[in-house]
Amino acid sequence: SSLESYTDQEKKTSNQTSGKNSSVSAKVSDGASSLAKNSGSGKTSDHADLVESGKSSMCRGSTSTDVSDESTFSSFSSSVNKPHKTNDVRWEAIQAVRSKDGSLGLSHFRLLKRLGCGDIGSVYLAELSGTKCYFAMKVMDKASLASRKKLLRAQTEREILSSLDHPFLPSLYSHFETDKFSCLVMEFCPGGDLHTLRQRQPGKHFSEQAVKFYVAEVL
Repeated sequence: SSLESYTDQEKKTSNQTSGKNSSVSAKVSDGASSLAKNSGSGKTSDHADLVESGKSSMCRGSTSTDVSDESTFSSFSSSVNKPHKTNDVRWEAIQAVRSKDGSLGLSHFRLLKRLGCGDIGSVYLAELSGTKCYFAMKVMDKASLASRKKLLRAQTEREILSSLDHPFLPSLYSHFETDKFSCLVMEFCPGGDLHTLRQRQPGKHFSEQAVKFYVAEVL
């Protein structure tokens, strides 16, 4: 089944039913419209877009329902000292949900649109319900990972992200698993990526001054 139908099922069975029974395929709410204004994009995803993204979210996904050796995934424990911005409202919002409900899951989020698709999963723009806090959520199909022997790669990516805490790198706020999916809740960076920015430059290359600036950030 698609991510959309799975999320709908989880929302219906959640103990916290207030305000969480709306389908993730619904149009973006007023809160998302506010985000669109801030990021310079007024375009929202509709039902068909999310259904399509749910069906194709796992590139080369497997139809197998058996997940082999889920113990390969090590447990992830968030440090209270992360992220580096101690006054980050998104971090505070996630901590508040954990304190109230005990854990974080898909039922706590509204998936608004797909941002991109990679080898082991898709990244969605997600809103933490009732908070107007937005994240980039990477969703990985565990059956697909197992069938393509990508479990170790997914685990390594998660462990690297969990060990990083730097102002020039996206923060990993949380990780959780469902029966079907492994999800990484990361910082949403609306400015885009360096490759896209380079493509927009005259001659498709940066000036020397710009290169010095970005290299200094990396160092």
